[in-house]
Amino acid sequence: MGSVWRSSLYLNCLREWNSVLLAAFPQILIGVLLGCTFTPLCAQCHVPNESSRLANRTLPGQENSSTVQGERLLPEAGLLNDKTYTSLYFGFSFDLPIPLQGHRIMLPIRLPGDHALLGIGFQDGKRYGTLVVTAGGHREEDSRNMTPEQEQERIDEINKSKPGASPLNGLEYTPAPIHLQRVDKHAGDVKGTQFSARIREYQVHFTIQTNDKSFLEKSRQSIEAVRVFCTNDAGTFFTPEGKAFTPAGTFTDGPTIPTAIVDEAIRTHPAEETIPAGNYMANGEFRMPQLDLSYALPTDWKIIGQPAGGDPGETALEERLQSLWQSCARALFRANAPAGNGTYLELRALDQSCLGLPAPASATDRLGSESLGEYLQMLGHFGKIKANRLIQSGGRLFSVYQGTLAAGPAAHDLEQRAAEVIVATRYRKLIFAWCWRAPTESELRNIPPSRVSFGGGPQIVIGPGMAGVN
Repeated sequence: MGSVWRSSLYLNCLREWNSVLLAAFPQILIGVLLGCTFTPLCAQCHVPNESSRLANRTLPGQENSSTVQGERLLPEAGLLNDKTYTSLYFGFSFDLPIPLQGHRIMLPIRLPGDHALLGIGFQDGKRYGTLVVTAGGHREEDSRNMTPEQEQERIDEINKSKPGASPLNGLEYTPAPIHLQRVDKHAGDVKGTQFSARIREYQVHFTIQTNDKSFLEKSRQSIEAVRVFCTNDAGTFFTPEGKAFTPAGTFTDGPTIPTAIVDEAIRTHPAEETIPAGNYMANGEFRMPQLDLSYALPTDWKIIGQPAGGDPGETALEERLQSLWQSCARALFRANAPAGNGTYLELRALDQSCLGLPAPASATDRLGSESLGEYLQMLGHFGKIKANRLIQSGGRLFSVYQGTLAAGPAAHDLEQRAAEVIVATRYRKLIFAWCWRAPTESELRNIPPSRVSFGGGPQIVIGPGMAGVN
């Protein structure tokens, strides 16, 4: 699962950018106000002579996304293909400096008021580069501090942005002129450029960091050539010159769980209703009658109760991630192997809609399986995933991940790692994940298979062997 491994590298690169370039070199080496140098960015919108309707139809790839037809358009809403990125909410599009395939970056969830729109990058030996697009500066989105007046302003802003919405004050929505401000910095051989612009009451940042000259120049050229487009109350998209514009690509709601989805989940705690609570173990078998789910433990394995909810976290982001987990997921039980050597199993249920989780649609949808694995890893309750495979069994589709996780204090400055296999499948709008863990891969291979049944269907053999380690 190369893209997951690369995501970890990219995050390290991003941390390096923040800590080295921004902290050690706070001075601005070059600052250029681009203003209206690029005509398309500063043009006003005119009523088009022909229409390119986007309203009342589902965008490509949106069918299985967390944002479906009829829901509000989130700031993260966009379209992606191998060559271009389009922000539907902010009304701009640009060519990618590198192909999308194999170069996506998974980012952590954002704090209230911040939004991740796009993350791409590459790693080739010692050469690397990242391009990340974010939006922020709308701090009243933080519901903890939002007044009724701010809430109404936010509702009005959302209504203006939604294709097909009624016009406010009888006016069509047209984007204000975009003024890109550019700042260049460097630390050693690492160079970075950040373009920023105020769009729709947000500060949108296009952040490039790399030690590769070619990637830096291509990324700069892509952002400098960004194209704007307009929309009206009928959901018609067109260029500032009035020419019909049909965005291309597959729907995306960003490189992490959209901020509004996280906010809503933490506020409403939907898992309390969607995932039945209680102890359903009897005679070595887990049964959840409400969902017609039954699972038989391996012989002589013992239930040791439901796992703890986890530490609250030391930072605001860690605390937010833990609150999200408690709002959208539940650890159903934990069981130990007879040998008692640190080999155990945890069964977890995750509300797919609550977390905005992707999931593979078919046995050939490797990208969907990889995306789900990246999200599971980002949530912080799973180990570091290094390989995955898709398996069809008993009429059900399983994503099987092999990885490692921290296992106690470091020894000789090296973190101790345990082996892990995760088997995940979607059932009744939930993602069920069996997580087997053992001190070594050899001990993981010795775990016997067990059986699970969904909806009264046939029993399906399930276990670490599905990862191909047996």
